[in-house]
Amino acid sequence: MNLILRAQVAAAAHDIVPHWPLESFIAVNPLASHETRPFETATTPGVVLTRSRDAYLADVERGRIVDADLEAALAERVPELAGHLTLGGKTASAVGVAVLDMKSTSWSSPAATAPSAPWLDEYLAAWVSSYLNPDPLWAMPHTQRGFYQAWRILARRDPSLPRTVRRTAAELPAEPDAALAWALVKLGVAAESVTETLRTELHYLPGWVGQIKWRAEKIGDIDLLSYLSVRLTVRAVLGLSLSPSSPTPPVADEAPPTLRHRAEHVARSIGGSRVDREEIAAVIRVLATHPVADHALTWQKAYELHYRAALVHSVRDTDPFTPRPHLQLVMCIDPRSEGIRRHLENLPEAETFGFAGFFGVPVRFSRYLARGAVNSLPALLTPRHHLTEHPTDSAKAKDHVMRGRSRDALRQSTHQADSGTGTPFAFAEVTGWLYGAISVLRTLTPTLQARIQRFLTPSTATLPSNVTITDSFTLEERAAMAETAVRMMGVTQFAPLVVLAGHGSESVNNLYQSALDCGACGGNPGGANARASAAIFNDPDVRALLVPRGIVIPSDSFFIAAEHNTVTDAVTLLDRHLIPESHVDAAGTFDRAQRTAAGLLLRERARDLPGASPRSPGRVQGRAHDWAEVYPELGLAGNAAMIIGPRQMTRGVNLDRRVFLHSYQAELDLEGAALETIMTAPLVVAQWINHQYYFSALNPASLGAGTKTIHNAIGTIGVLAGHTGDLRRGLPWQSVGLGDRLFHEPMRLTVIIQAPLDSIGRIVSRNQVLRNLLDNDWITLTARNDPAAAWHRYTPYGWTAASPPLKGT
Repeated sequence: MNLILRAQVAAAAHDIVPHWPLESFIAVNPLASHETRPFETATTPGVVLTRSRDAYLADVERGRIVDADLEAALAERVPELAGHLTLGGKTASAVGVAVLDMKSTSWSSPAATAPSAPWLDEYLAAWVSSYLNPDPLWAMPHTQRGFYQAWRILARRDPSLPRTVRRTAAELPAEPDAALAWALVKLGVAAESVTETLRTELHYLPGWVGQIKWRAEKIGDIDLLSYLSVRLTVRAVLGLSLSPSSPTPPVADEAPPTLRHRAEHVARSIGGSRVDREEIAAVIRVLATHPVADHALTWQKAYELHYRAALVHSVRDTDPFTPRPHLQLVMCIDPRSEGIRRHLENLPEAETFGFAGFFGVPVRFSRYLARGAVNSLPALLTPRHHLTEHPTDSAKAKDHVMRGRSRDALRQSTHQADSGTGTPFAFAEVTGWLYGAISVLRTLTPTLQARIQRFLTPSTATLPSNVTITDSFTLEERAAMAETAVRMMGVTQFAPLVVLAGHGSESVNNLYQSALDCGACGGNPGGANARASAAIFNDPDVRALLVPRGIVIPSDSFFIAAEHNTVTDAVTLLDRHLIPESHVDAAGTFDRAQRTAAGLLLRERARDLPGASPRSPGRVQGRAHDWAEVYPELGLAGNAAMIIGPRQMTRGVNLDRRVFLHSYQAELDLEGAALETIMTAPLVVAQWINHQYYFSALNPASLGAGTKTIHNAIGTIGVLAGHTGDLRRGLPWQSVGLGDRLFHEPMRLTVIIQAPLDSIGRIVSRNQVLRNLLDNDWITLTARNDPAAAWHRYTPYGWTAASPPLKGT
């Protein structure tokens, strides 16, 4: 084993972001490995960081960017631009001079093109996809030997390789590290260039490379050493030369005007013909501090500042909710929850909270007698507790499960007949009439077809059951989870009925289904976690342990789990059989309130959904069952900010479903422990989501997934655009755009916190991940001590008064 070579492979792969499979697709920042460096330097082949100049100028025309935004952006990015100039007898600020230059100087976005070795990439993609394909009907031989050795054995019969190369394959080293070392020597790579050469090779097929890194860490059936062994060995035996170690950056379409020409234009635009040489020289010095290469990111900063200013101005300074509410609803911080919360709060006696969608209960969950389980917890956590359920009527449940398994066996045999090598045509002849009728129903009346299917195949989820929380967690663990949740949300009193609503999405023929489910639950619906959390809070033993910790839950408070369907906006109560008689009326009141809220929200969402109409909200719900619908919902499109503070800051404010809302009361968290948890977990996840949408919108071909209409699935691993090539890494175009137009506004996450600035500063200073994100301008942070205090902006050098001055209203 060549330990040095293995270490060089690990070093070369350091910046590779693991690519999660479709079945557990979660949001990641595709450039997360660059977070230790300033955002503006996060360049990588095939990636752009901003929109085009024409797009920003169009924003100026419609008032989306104004001069004050540009001036504020310059003040943040180029603080040296202070003072004033005299031009032709007129006084102008240095910032104003730079703004005029930005508006008058043209520049072109470079055409980002990813590195490509067409034949070799196609060859490797075919081999990797065959090796990882989970379908047993098309299993690749010798996979138990590892990727390199399986390829080495099968390459001898590979007709795509020349005969001489096939003979050479038999003589290659048997072990992957030995083969890689041989290939590097054959290709003439100097010892000091090995790591950089390997890093360059990993820039090709970034989707498959990211998937291999994930599988190496989670499954272990393939690794980047074996992948590089095959890639470099093929290069060596075919005599394919290595690419340059540093890909040449793309060149802009046109060169910007010279500095002197820009200065003369700006100076005369302000001072006219009376401007002299010394004044032009002064303008040159100003413009030199903000070169054309910096213009794009200053435009982007102005674009973001305009939104941030409007958002902060919308924050309220209202008094806290003092009467005991009749109803409380706790939902995920997901922006899609904001609309339901806002409309439900039309009831003055209702109070809502935002909390991470797994409700602080990380579990591996399986339904009654299920063959498998799902990891319903944040992706970075490892499940240590297995949660299941027990039906209230075991005999009825077992009969239901056996009938379900019979249906599963029928579906499995149907799939094998449909996908086998010799049976598809016979299968089509025998069953075509049946499936033709079903297809007509699914196409013309998808909602009716879904109702019929639900009637014929009822889910085990409809069986009354109880989650076995006491078998999964000790009493102290349950009490600790309950205490943490209460302190993180800042709950001071409990309503008679408290609804804990997880969320999930529902759509058919959607390869990106898990991307629409709860990210905090590992790309799964959050109902199981809500059920577990409700069971914890209803446990008398847990409540007794909470009393000495200053948390008193009244005996008449009952917690019930629910699940929010983000396509239909229905919030369905779960485990209704557990509702005591004393709370049946309250549950009925909630049902009526959520239906009203859902109706209002559906009409609101219909204004944004392509092809929808506010006059037909039922058709929006029907998208869940339409197998031809590429826009079942818009997911988190538009996400732009996160607010951490009491709901009173935003209650009654329409945030347009663009903001992550995490409840927090600084007065109940004197040590700042709850705030630190929020900032190092939910906040970090929110920026993952934000950057995934950001880069998928700006780079749909390289960091996104392109259009859904040509997607093909590779099992549950990922999707291809067409029938071959690289795995798509991000979101499909239909998540961010329509036609050739973006509807997602790509902006870096704006974070707003109401908490003591000193406490926030200490948390940032002792958490490197937060320092990276804030100091390197991946996210921004605006905060105030309390409702009466002024807003301040975080900078690497400390807090500074927000500019322009921002006040709550």
